[in-house]
Amino acid sequence: MKILIFLMCMCYLLPVQPEDMDRYAYCESCLTTAQEIEKAMKEAPDESRQTVVENLITGGVCEKLLSYKHDHDSKDKTTSSCMHLLESHYDQLHVALVNKEPKHLDIVLCYEQSRACIGVKRQSSESSKTPFTESDIEALLRDNKEHVRIAQPVHSGSPVHSKDEL
Repeated sequence: MKILIFLMCMCYLLPVQPEDMDRYAYCESCLTTAQEIEKAMKEAPDESRQTVVENLITGGVCEKLLSYKHDHDSKDKTTSSCMHLLESHYDQLHVALVNKEPKHLDIVLCYEQSRACIGVKRQSSESSKTPFTESDIEALLRDNKEHVRIAQPVHSGSPVHSKDEL
């Protein structure tokens, strides 16, 4: 009985995603959708927030995703996963977005509500890390020399303190 309850709880926690989409792509489309919603909400005046929210979560945000640079197959998958995400979490999104401007919508939508990104190791953050060479560091120091503080050596003319004074 305990095993059955455990398995039911585990199935509840798994993200519901389209069958033709892998978890990484579903997570990335969720994060992109959240960014677009956040951007549109910041640009929307307070008096038209209800209309903007309704337009976004009925599919308007998914059409905006087509402007991102993806190949044709990826665009179709991104749009279908965006529509799936909005359809499966419509009520939660509507309540959250109408009442207030969301902070960290990507975390709320993709990790807490839809759980689309739980357990997904995002490659974009790893690929952005590039090692610095000595010439890169020297160029940064040269370009930003007004912001760099260099420690000055202790002068030989400074007073000498005995160990007891320190």
